Amino acid sequence: MSTQAVGATRHDMLLVLGRTVGAMVCAGFGAYSMYWCVVDIHGTPGLWMPLIAFVTIGLLVLSITQFVQLIRGHTLAFNRERRIFYRIWFSIILTVEVTAIILGGPILSHLHRGDLYPNWVDAVVGIHFLPLGKLFKMRLYYLTGAAITLAAVASFLISDSSLRAAVCSAGTGLALWLTAGLILYSNLSCLPQKNL
Repeated sequence: MSTQAVGATRHDMLLVLGRTVGAMVCAGFGAYSMYWCVVDIHGTPGLWMPLIAFVTIGLLVLSITQFVQLIRGHTLAFNRERRIFYRIWFSIILTVEVTAIILGGPILSHLHRGDLYPNWVDAVVGIHFLPLGKLFKMRLYYLTGAAITLAAVASFLISDSSLRAAVCSAGTGLALWLTAGLILYSNLSCLPQKNL
């Protein structure tokens, strides 16, 4: 196998590992959003909590299992420049996202619309998936970002603040869980084949 082919395989593997970590993050934040959706509707998670926990734990266990299989099945001698490239751009995207989220609170408070903060947060989270999609060469992230942003913006049409926050959170949580599941499904073709 040529050096270029090995380099391409390692680069692809780095992307797959990054996507798998993304599935873990989507599972966790999906649970967070679904928790707040239920609290906004019912005031307490109540009987919904076991379902939220079940879905989240299932996605996390699958993500961790795949991550371990991917690491065991491949050499981790990734190109140093590539790792630095991903770290720098991911850090920039994350920094812009967190800054926008933090600044949204005081701005909305100044406008006497603090009730719109959950929508602001989810809109920013949705938008941040667009550069992530480009960075990780993942079209799915464009759809995830569009779905979350649409849920955040569409919920502005609801006048009741609790229902508005619940719709926004539900759209975000479901989009994140679905994204995690689709990532894990697409990873199946990258997992090392077991010899029978």
